[in-house]
Amino acid sequence: MPREQENGAVVTDALGAVAGRLRVRAGLRTLAIAITVGVLCWSALAGAGLRSLAAAVVSVTAIVLLSAARLGALRSRWTLAAAAGAIERAYPASRNVVITAEELLRYPERSRSWVVDRVLERAAPIAMRVDRSAVTPLRKDVGFVLLAAVVAVLVVVGLPQRAFTTARDVISSDRTSDSRPNLDSAIEATITPPAYIGEPARTIRNPERIDAVQGSRLRLAISGGPWRARFGTTPLAAGADGNRAVFDLPLQQSGYVAIDAGDDRTSGRRRLVPIAVVPDRAPSIRITAPAKDLLLPDAKRTVAVEASAMDDFGLHSLELRYTKVSGTGEQFEFHEGSIPLSLSPQNDRVWNARAALALSRLALAPGDSIIYRILGRDRRPGDEGTASSDTYFIEIAGPGQVALEAFEMPPDRERYALSQQMIVLKLERLRARERALDRAALENEIANIAAEQRAVRANFIFLTGGTVEDEEQEAEHSHEIQEGRLENTARREIVAAIQFMSRAEQGMAAVSTAAALPPAKAAVEALQRAFGRNRYFLRTVPVRSRVDPSRRLSGETSTAADWRRELFPVPFDGPHMAARTILARLLDLSHGIRDGSLPPAALTAIAEETIAVEPSSAEWQGVSKSLLHLRDTAKEDSAARAALLGNTVSAVARIVQRTSVPIRRTTRDGSVRSAWSEERRR
Repeated sequence: MPREQENGAVVTDALGAVAGRLRVRAGLRTLAIAITVGVLCWSALAGAGLRSLAAAVVSVTAIVLLSAARLGALRSRWTLAAAAGAIERAYPASRNVVITAEELLRYPERSRSWVVDRVLERAAPIAMRVDRSAVTPLRKDVGFVLLAAVVAVLVVVGLPQRAFTTARDVISSDRTSDSRPNLDSAIEATITPPAYIGEPARTIRNPERIDAVQGSRLRLAISGGPWRARFGTTPLAAGADGNRAVFDLPLQQSGYVAIDAGDDRTSGRRRLVPIAVVPDRAPSIRITAPAKDLLLPDAKRTVAVEASAMDDFGLHSLELRYTKVSGTGEQFEFHEGSIPLSLSPQNDRVWNARAALALSRLALAPGDSIIYRILGRDRRPGDEGTASSDTYFIEIAGPGQVALEAFEMPPDRERYALSQQMIVLKLERLRARERALDRAALENEIANIAAEQRAVRANFIFLTGGTVEDEEQEAEHSHEIQEGRLENTARREIVAAIQFMSRAEQGMAAVSTAAALPPAKAAVEALQRAFGRNRYFLRTVPVRSRVDPSRRLSGETSTAADWRRELFPVPFDGPHMAARTILARLLDLSHGIRDGSLPPAALTAIAEETIAVEPSSAEWQGVSKSLLHLRDTAKEDSAARAALLGNTVSAVARIVQRTSVPIRRTTRDGSVRSAWSEERRR
């Protein structure tokens, strides 16, 4: 045999041997996969109720079809070319000589004969040294086939199923013997409303939330072992009713009840029940006729008064109260009384009332006036359920006054604002023509207006009894108006008007109508608010105070330079800051929440902190419920946990955004990204 043919035979034999091992390896891998798929198919069919023989036939058919399909798809992997590639990968020092020799053996016409001989001469020694087991090892593939066969036999004989059943029985027996109480035990909540409402008690089993009227009593009865409960941070005393733990508490404000067994093993499974307490509002009373101030020519009249009142749980009484004001100057006399009302209730909660104010029986003289209002009470004991309607005037015309029959008091009779309105009018006229005046004429006219402003301001200071150290504090603690039942907001408005007058004087002292006009108008508005429907009587001073000229500029001024205005802290918005804190914590713990590595006790603590922000808010209740749902969701269901976490974070973010300052911060593509979207994108 020529040497060229001998070299070609050596290369061909080596390539054929390697190709055969490649074919065997592909078959072994296909067999391992087929056995695994067949076992899974047989288990599924047997579990579905199919007979063992039929399941075996279907499984074998699936194995055959799968093996044929896979071997047909892998035919190109055990050719001589694939064998040459495997040899080159095992012996990289050959530098593609074997691949070239295999290609020239298939296509000798592609090169000259001497080139083919030279390539085969170099490839033959390499082919002779080839270790077929090193080029295509089969040990792992044989091991996979044996492992798949062993698993198949074990599954067919039912050994894994019996082991799983045994483990489940052991776990179930451990749970049965565990002394920990079940936190999903039945909760029976009985809400007893206040007696004055007249509604029966109601019972709710396993409540998601509890709604009750302020003053109700709540009784929680929980079965199944020792329990511990607290309202917020306040522990509740436990009683016993048979085999149930009983907790009683009065409901005065919204909150939540936390229930657990007092065991570290169950603290992470704590139940939270939000409680929303609805306050009993005071009655709403409105005078519908005449519903305006009246100026009458004489007291020979009877004024028909009509009113309506409503309450959320029922009215108890209505009464018309009046105050008769007689006299002039500093000699005012006040007399209070009441007039019975004719009631026509539509139901327990809505009443209509009528009354007749016979002015002739009240002995009113010209210049006297009547101030009246309607007081009402609901069924609550004490004065908490007392309310009042708006207050109205009836004035008898004095000497020189002309009043038409039952006409409303005209605006120019609002004498409390007349002088200040005149100052505003004079300032507006002066501002319109000040450009045509020289400096001296402007200073003269504005000085005259400033003198009138000081006179008006002095009158109001005198009528309010002079200045005090803290006007607002005195007004808030005043008990002279309506027997202390109404807040004396009018006095604050009068003090504010005096302050605006001072600012107007400062603007006129600087010869600036632009600086004086706004505070002058503000003073008029403050006076109109002060003398609105909540009437205010200026107190009289029996002796007018006089300034002692000898004491002017005689005070101690050495410590005046060290005075500093007291700065009050900015009010802290608790719910908003709590929402921001909870949102930050959820973002920090989002990874552990998604994969279930965060301990249940940590999620329970966040849920309790969430419901404590605003227990009566449906939004915060929903967030707390979502966190508890996250706690109870199985760790394996990562997609559901991620979706639930996203909804929870979005709900908290909406609460934060309602009170946040919007900032337009766009990314390169123009979209706005939140912290949660950035975290989810990462």
